[in-house]
Amino acid sequence: MTKSAAIAIILFTVLLVCFATWQLFKGNLEAAFMPLPFLLVIYFFIRERER
Repeated sequence: MTKSAAIAIILFTVLLVCFATWQLFKGNLEAAFMPLPFLLVIYFFIRERER
């Protein structure tokens, strides 16, 4: 994985977690769990690259 791709994935993940946290504090539970599929895709993408 290139350095720029790793930085992009880290930034995207941080933005998703920040969005979910913000929505939880607002009390919007449905919107808070919307980023979970994206986080799972990122996780599986990273896990496949490690093997």
